[in-house]
Amino acid sequence: MDSDVRVLGLEAGPAEASAVPRRRLTRSPWWTLDPLRTRFGLGAMEADALRVWLISRIGMVLITWAVIWTGWGATTKQPRGWASMWQRWDWLRFYDIAAHGYSLRARHGASIAFFPGYPGLLYAVHLVFRSWVYSGLLISLVAGAIAAIALARIIALEAAHLGEPEARSAVRDGVTLFVWAPAAVFLAAGYSEAPFLAFTLWAWLAARRERWMAAGLLLAGAATIRVNGLFVLAAVGVLFLQSRPRTPRAWLRGGWLLVPLLPVAGYMAYLHSLTGNWNAWERAERLGWNRHLSYPWHTFANTWHYAFGRYLTAHESWEYQLEIAVTLLGIGLVVWLGIKRRWAEFVYALLSVGTLATSHVYLSVPREMLTWWPLWAALAVWCVRRPWVRTVYLTVSAPVMFTVAYLFLTGRWAG
Repeated sequence: MDSDVRVLGLEAGPAEASAVPRRRLTRSPWWTLDPLRTRFGLGAMEADALRVWLISRIGMVLITWAVIWTGWGATTKQPRGWASMWQRWDWLRFYDIAAHGYSLRARHGASIAFFPGYPGLLYAVHLVFRSWVYSGLLISLVAGAIAAIALARIIALEAAHLGEPEARSAVRDGVTLFVWAPAAVFLAAGYSEAPFLAFTLWAWLAARRERWMAAGLLLAGAATIRVNGLFVLAAVGVLFLQSRPRTPRAWLRGGWLLVPLLPVAGYMAYLHSLTGNWNAWERAERLGWNRHLSYPWHTFANTWHYAFGRYLTAHESWEYQLEIAVTLLGIGLVVWLGIKRRWAEFVYALLSVGTLATSHVYLSVPREMLTWWPLWAALAVWCVRRPWVRTVYLTVSAPVMFTVAYLFLTGRWAG
């Protein structure tokens, strides 16, 4: 019997209960997920998040299909291959590292700017599936699902005060906004965003429950993929201090939070042995992408010139316009978290946004936006309280997301 009918039947008398119209017993179209839910202990909210994620993958398939047939000019009569659509930009770096190891010949050794965690994972999956590009797509599919489930739990914690129905609605809305983010194509591509989020979001959940060993180990996994794992570590460190450890045993439990430093230190030591320089990673960032410390007003001015100075092609200028918009959004997020005194999330957002806002130019900020889980949690709660937020967000973000995906899939720079 339908759950709503069952509840009404318990509250009403026999006559009233019999008068309640019974719905036809039908099997949910998602019944195939039931064994998965049982096996991994997923609740209704996590299942909702998984459904949203899987449906969004259908949308990405349709976008890719459209680009295969329409993205190559008016005279082209044959579609491009599916796999070739996803062999773009950083993916080529990851593939080259996984297949051949690090090289100092690529653009002044810029490949060493990529941490070894994702190439190592790609190499391991390729041993089974024997296709580099589809191994990358599979990693993003699975890791993205894991991250979506973790994001659902984070949103549920933030929306718990609203009540169960509203919290469940917040989860659906928050994950939906996440999968329709402007740079959502990078959650599908063979990039590091999805596996980084899978480690990061579960580490945050573990820290919220004061499970410091799990948080430290998960953050170590994140730190092998991106240096931003240290930003999350700083935020988790604030959570640890907010737990007010008083005894030596409590402080020792927090020692697990030192573990994420090991892979970063190990990689820096490896680069030193390879290049003879302790700052080899920073040098690769500077030579490969011109990333170096700059005053924030200089960074804004440089980006503004790229966006509106007509020095670049039109689509590249549009990308810099998007970089400016998302950076301003990130600054707004930092200010809001500070006003709300959410110091752990504030520290993470400040480091994440601040490093990008004080580089030579805003670069890859929409991609970084994918990792701002405080933003998705806040938007999810706002969507419940003010449903128009969801409408406005999707109205703005959906066409931007399609445009970024179109640029990426056609081989043009997309951030």
